[in-house]
Amino acid sequence: MSVGQETRADGIRAMFDQIAPRYDTANSVFSLDRDRAWRRRAAQLTGLQPGQTALDLCTGTGKLAHELVPLVRPGGRVVGIDFSPGMLALARAREPDIEFRQGDVTRLVEADASVDAVTIGFGLRNLVDRDAALREMRRVLRPGGRLVVLEFAPPTGPLMAAYRFYLGRVMPAVVRLSSASEASAYRYLAQTVEGFPQPTVLARELDAIGFDVEVQRMTIGIVAFHVGVRRD
Repeated sequence: MSVGQETRADGIRAMFDQIAPRYDTANSVFSLDRDRAWRRRAAQLTGLQPGQTALDLCTGTGKLAHELVPLVRPGGRVVGIDFSPGMLALARAREPDIEFRQGDVTRLVEADASVDAVTIGFGLRNLVDRDAALREMRRVLRPGGRLVVLEFAPPTGPLMAAYRFYLGRVMPAVVRLSSASEASAYRYLAQTVEGFPQPTVLARELDAIGFDVEVQRMTIGIVAFHVGVRRD
């Protein structure tokens, strides 16, 4: 990671530390409580079985990792990794059955081909080196293991203008009512959604590094699931 990338990553980490206490509540409000269904679907798409091992990257407060635990019991293991100490403090308090670790998802410590599934929910767009992170995810997956990426995807057609207005104007304005200092964080998050690749583009990126990819969408297309199966 370059010096510029590290500086940017430090800024993003500080932002997530700042918004951590209200992050889950804001997500539920802004998604109209659909975020729970999205995480459940992401967990289902892993195909995890009892006794297997899963990594949840950019785990935040651990809510997606929580959905993985019942799938790997008995005998399995879920590890949540994030770079924000503020997020991880909440995750550890809420999910004592999960191993949470602070780390860089572009430099995972797991051995090659050592995990059965990798999930990342609403985190890929915040990474400063997406290609390096995706290659690490493939490295640690066993052959045939699954990567499930859950991300926002701007809808096409007439809904686009309304969606952009909601992301860029409504969300920051609502946050400003309770915390003016956090409004800029939600403007940043809205910008990352607009700047993220369309699902077809991300699918091509995953294919190029060695995944067979399926794309699914939910909630009138505003979220996309990329299910990548490691091929060799």
